[in-house]
Amino acid sequence: MFKNIVLIQGRILLLTICAAGIGGTFQFGYNLSIINAPTSHIQEFTNETWQARTGEPLPDHLILLMWSLIVSLYPLGGLFGALLAGPLAITLGRKKSLLVNNIFVVLAAILFGFSRKAGSFEMIMLGRLLVGVSAGVSMNIQPMYLGESAPKELRGAVAMSSAIFTALGIVMGQVVGLRSGSKEQVLTEERVKIWAFKEKPVPVIPEKRGERRAWTLGKGSC
Repeated sequence: MFKNIVLIQGRILLLTICAAGIGGTFQFGYNLSIINAPTSHIQEFTNETWQARTGEPLPDHLILLMWSLIVSLYPLGGLFGALLAGPLAITLGRKKSLLVNNIFVVLAAILFGFSRKAGSFEMIMLGRLLVGVSAGVSMNIQPMYLGESAPKELRGAVAMSSAIFTALGIVMGQVVGLRSGSKEQVLTEERVKIWAFKEKPVPVIPEKRGERRAWTLGKGSC
């Protein structure tokens, strides 16, 4: 009986680490590296959109400026997200904050996906800003959530998972960037898949370790 409870608790902890990591620092690493792949697509789209509006193409230095702005809005959003993380965690709690934080990811994916149909490169800029906010929130709340969820003897190992998922996100961004396709495919499809995979287990994982232990004991006694 005791061995079964320990096994169940270990599985729940592993599921917690994976769910929080994929929606947390993994997203940070992924969005940090994925933007390199569609560089030429976004620059061409920016120039085509401006030409359709004004009848004149953008000068090269302005195209580079727009591209630099798109890239730099991600860390700017991360700053806003980091400032938002503390009040959000206190008000909603750790798990609910991670769930609410996915609103930014969904909105960003929608903006990326419909930017060409709308003929608006500004939607890509706003999407990058929202993704940055999501990364800033999750990178701060994820360690809190995992630190409160892990037992004392495993707390150090669990904390190391944040760096591991960051590295995995960077690698995944580079691998996805090898695909040929439009920027909407590169920026949107994989983000939606990752978000959907991450969201499946999170709502059923309890908030804190004490609550998780009680929940596990209840499951084991059934």
